[in-house]
Amino acid sequence: MSIKNLNLNTGSFQAKHLDPILLSDYLGGIGLAVRLMADYNCLKLPALEPSLPLIITIGSLNATGFPGANKTCFFGVSPLTGIFAGSWLGGDFSNGLVKSGTSALVLEGKAQTPSIIVVHEDSVELIPRNDLWEKSVSETQNILNEKYKNQKIVVIGPAGERLVFFACVIGNEGHAAGRCGFGAILGSKNIKAIVAGGNAKPFINDPEQLKMVNRKAMKAIRESDFLNDVQGAIGTPFLSKMVNEFEALPTANFQGRYFKRASKLYGERIANEFVYKRSTCPYCPVRCRFHVRIDGKEMKAPEYETICMFGSNNRIDDYSLIVKANALCNNLGLDTISAGNIIAFYREYSNSMEDYSNILDLIRNIAYKEDEGVILAKGSRSAATKFNVDYAMHVKGLELPGYDPRKLIGMAISYSTANRGGCHSRAWTVADEISRPGLSAEQLAELVVAYHDHGYVKDSLITCTFLDGDIRPFYTEALSAVLGTSFDDDQLTLNGERIYTLERLMNIQRGVTAKSDVLPKRLIEGLVDLDKYTEGMRIYYQLRDWDSNGIPISKKIKSLKLGFIQ
Repeated sequence: MSIKNLNLNTGSFQAKHLDPILLSDYLGGIGLAVRLMADYNCLKLPALEPSLPLIITIGSLNATGFPGANKTCFFGVSPLTGIFAGSWLGGDFSNGLVKSGTSALVLEGKAQTPSIIVVHEDSVELIPRNDLWEKSVSETQNILNEKYKNQKIVVIGPAGERLVFFACVIGNEGHAAGRCGFGAILGSKNIKAIVAGGNAKPFINDPEQLKMVNRKAMKAIRESDFLNDVQGAIGTPFLSKMVNEFEALPTANFQGRYFKRASKLYGERIANEFVYKRSTCPYCPVRCRFHVRIDGKEMKAPEYETICMFGSNNRIDDYSLIVKANALCNNLGLDTISAGNIIAFYREYSNSMEDYSNILDLIRNIAYKEDEGVILAKGSRSAATKFNVDYAMHVKGLELPGYDPRKLIGMAISYSTANRGGCHSRAWTVADEISRPGLSAEQLAELVVAYHDHGYVKDSLITCTFLDGDIRPFYTEALSAVLGTSFDDDQLTLNGERIYTLERLMNIQRGVTAKSDVLPKRLIEGLVDLDKYTEGMRIYYQLRDWDSNGIPISKKIKSLKLGFIQ
C-alpha cells in the first residue's frame, strides 16, 4: 500500500511506500491524515487556498474482512470553520482505494479545468470532464458508473461546484462525507469526482489469525441485541423517541427541547409505515440502510440527525417532506445537518417557522447560491454576523446536530472541545446521560475524554460507529494480525490521545483557543446546570493537560512524541 500525491496544477503524481511505523503510531484513517498534514508548511493558509492539501485515507483494517471496517476519511481545512477537520464516508469507496493499492491520496493545487481523478495501482490520472460540471450527484454517478463499471466512485454536486461551505462528498447508496464542507474543497480544486479500483489486496501479516478474529467479531455482531432489535430493525430514528422524551430534542432552531408532534417521526412508526427494503455496507451483516417509498418513488431513508434537523428543529412533522429534503440535499451535494440547522436559523430570522412550504426551495437556493442562499451558503456563523443576530446554533462555525446540550451536559462539554466544532460523533454521551442522569461533572469530563480518544481510534481503523460497541474488544487482535505489531488497549488509547492532541495543536496554529471552546449564547443561558458544565470544562482541561488558554502543555506534547510540532 502506498501514499499517492497528485499535483493538480500539472497532473503529475508521485507514490511512496507507507512507513509501517506511521501505522503503529497513527493507525490509518484520520490518524494517518493528521500526521501527513502536519508535515506541510502551509497550515496557516486560508481555507480553499489551492496550496492546502486535501488528504483522503483508508483505515488499517479496511477490506481485510473485519466487520464494519469500510469507511474513508477526508481531511483538510474546512471552509465552514476555518480549522482542520475530518469527515467519514461509508459505503464501498474505501474498497476501491484498497484495490488501487492506496492508503492515502494527497491532492495539492487546482486542476486547470473541471476534471475527475482516476486512481489505479500504478498511476493516478487527472482527466478533464467539463461535461460533468453542473450535473447533479445522481446524473454524475450514472454516467461514471457506466464507464467505470468495476471501480468505486465519489462525486460532488452543484453545491460543491459553487463552493457552498457545507457541501459534501457523496458515495454509493447516499453515503456522504457530510460535515465540514469537503464538497467545496473538491470543487475549489476543480474536481468533480474520484474513481478508484484495481486488483491490489491489503497486506495481512497473519491471515489465519485475522480470520479467527473476524469470526469472533462477526459472532458478537450477530448476537448483539442492540444491532438485531434496534439498529437493524429500526435504525437511528429509534433515537427520536428516546431523546424527545428526555427533553433534549432540538426544536425550532433550539428554542425548545421537546417537540409535541415528534411521535410522527419516531423510528417504530417509520419502520412500520415507510420502510420496504434494507441493505448494508461491505463486511457487515446488519442491514440498517433503509429504503422508503414516498409518493410511489423509492428513496433513501434519512438518518436520525437529518430527521431531527429538518423535523423538530424546523417544527416539521411531515416525514415525507423530510425524506424529500434529504434526497434533494443528497442530489445537490449538501450536508443535511448543516442545511437543516441553518434553514431553521433562517426561518426564525424571517419569522416563518410556522410555514414550511418553501423548505425545498431554500435547499435549492443554498445549493445554487440564489436569493437568500447567497448568505446562507456560508454557514450560520457567517449569516448571523450578516443579519446581526446571536442565535446561530454552532460551535467553531460547525452547526450543531440533534442533541440539545442544555440538558445533556456531557454533550455540551463535547461540543465545546471537539476539534472540528459542534460534532456529535466525537463523544456521544447521550445514552450514558439518559440512563444515569446523576453523573457528576468529573464523571462527565472523564467520559468525554475517553470517548474523544476512542473516537480517534475508531476513525483511524476506520470502523462503523454503530458496530463499535460490539467489535471494540477485537480491535487489538485484528490490528496485531494485520500489522504484525503487538497492540493492547492502553496503546490504542495512547494513539487516540496522540492523534486528538496533534489535531488540536494544528488548529491552535489556526487560531483556536479556550475562547473558541464555547456554546452559543442561547444554550449557555439555558443550561440546566451551568455549574456542572463549567466544572466539567475545567476538569476536561485538567485531564488533557491543557493550560487555561486551551493549549497542551509542553510536557504532554513531549510525552505523546509530538515535539516536531512548532
